[in-house]
Order: sequence, then C-alpha cells, then structure tokens
Amino acid sequence: MAENETVKPGQAQGQSQDPYLADAASAAQLGPAPATNEASRSDEKRMSFLEHLVELRSHLRNAAIAFLLATIGSFIFVQNYFDWLTRPVRRGLRAAGHEMNFYAKSLTEPFWVYMKLALVGGLLISAPFVFWELWRFVAPGLYRKERRIGILISGATGICFAGGAVFAYAFMCEPAAYYLTKLCTAFAGDLPFKLDTMLMMDEVANFQMMTLAGTGLAFELPVVLSVLGWMGLVSSRGLLKFNKYAIVLAFVVGAVVTPSTDPFTQTMLALPIFALYNLSILVVWLVERGRRKREAAVPT
Repeated sequence: MAENETVKPGQAQGQSQDPYLADAASAAQLGPAPATNEASRSDEKRMSFLEHLVELRSHLRNAAIAFLLATIGSFIFVQNYFDWLTRPVRRGLRAAGHEMNFYAKSLTEPFWVYMKLALVGGLLISAPFVFWELWRFVAPGLYRKERRIGILISGATGICFAGGAVFAYAFMCEPAAYYLTKLCTAFAGDLPFKLDTMLMMDEVANFQMMTLAGTGLAFELPVVLSVLGWMGLVSSRGLLKFNKYAIVLAFVVGAVVTPSTDPFTQTMLALPIFALYNLSILVVWLVERGRRKREAAVPT
C-alpha cells in the first residue's frame, strides 16, 4: 500500500494531513501576512479627533465674537441699564421717604460698575446665539429623541430663569428696598437724631443683580425635579411625603440665594419656591403617568 500512496504537492511524505497544519504550511509558503498599520489607524483617529476640535474651535470663536460685539454694544447703553436696574430701589426709597441718590466711593467706581453691567448685558444678549453655536456642535451626535429632550430642557431652563428674574424685579426688589430703608428713621427724645443711608452705586447694582440671578436660579426647581423624575431618581409620592419639610427648605434656599439677610426678602422668595415645589410634584406625576402609558403600550 505504501507504493500506491501518492504525495500531494507541498506535502512531505509521512506528514500529517491535519488541516490546521496545512493552513500553516500554506501561510508559510505565501510569506508573512502584511502587518496592520496601527500607526495609520491611530493617525486616522487622531485626525478625526482633531477635526472635531477644529469644529468646536470654530463654534466657540463665533460665540466669542457674538459676546464681544454684544458687550461693546451694551457699553453704549450702560447708563440706561443702570437706570432700569435701579428703578425698583428708587421707588422703594421714595415710598420710605428718603432721597433717591446713589454715591460713588472713588472716581473709578462708575466705570467698573458700567463695565460689569456691559458684561452681564452682553452675556444675556448673546446667550441665544452662543447656545445655538454650541447646539450645532452637539446636535449631530444625538438621536432625534435626545434632541427633543435637550431642546425641551434648555427652553424650560431659560423660561424659568427669566420668570424668576422678572418676578424678583416686579415683586421683590421694591418692597425689599422699602423695608430695609424704612429701618433708617429719625429718633426722638431729648437728643434727637436721624439715621440716614448712603447707598453706594456698586452696592445697589450688586444687590439688584444678585437678587435677580438668585431668584432666577431658585425658579429652576421645577426643571431640576422634572429631570430627576424623568431619570427615575425621585417620585411624585416621595416628593409629596417630603412636602411638610419643603417649606423649611424653601426658607433656607431663600436665605442662601438672596443677598440681603432680612426675613422679609427671604419670605418673599420662600413662598414662591414652596409653590414651585408643589408644581414640580404635579410635573413629576405627569412624567410618571406618561412612562406608565408607554410601558403599557409595549406588547409583552
């Protein structure tokens, strides 16, 4: 039988016909396989990453230009900004029977106050364009549902912040200025004297801006709790059980976010915060209701 055995090409006599060995032998005959160019792949990934950085730099550059132009334009109208910003304080001073005058501690104080107002005004004016530029960079990497959620959260955040600032300007600043100024009164007796105020320009501007910003941040409570409810971290039932402690927490938040330490201003902010907390319970309940409906609609 040995004589009838034939040797296949490329196979030595007596060599096993194991397919794995055959493949190895074929590979040896063909020579070493071309090595994967890992450096080339790394370069491709790095170039892709650099392209993203270039795109991000372009959007940030456009946003910075918009902010710079808005700030320069705002500096032209800073006196009008200061007039509008301090109107509630002046109305409170007039109601309390005090002169509506502000003072500057140094020659440079008006310039720095106006510069601060120009920066804040430029930020507020350019905020929609800055957000649009950042959204153009982020949106292509999101799914359609994620885009809708992002737009919804961003819109709700802007509306709540603006609503809080408008609430503070319309309902908080003037009564707070009246209450705080009314404490400065005349003392009768055998040695009468008068306790007067000397309101500095920078202090009044900071008081107003901090009150508006703090109230705007406090009004973000429904957005924060709604997002936490959508993520499943809080529930409407748990928020309802915590409702009896929420009023205390509202006063704590009012004391933190308001620049003044008087109980009057803190109470004026704590009451709407408590109302927004209860509104958040309703919003979280609606989110949970929608989730239950979607889960029920999915066939098992």
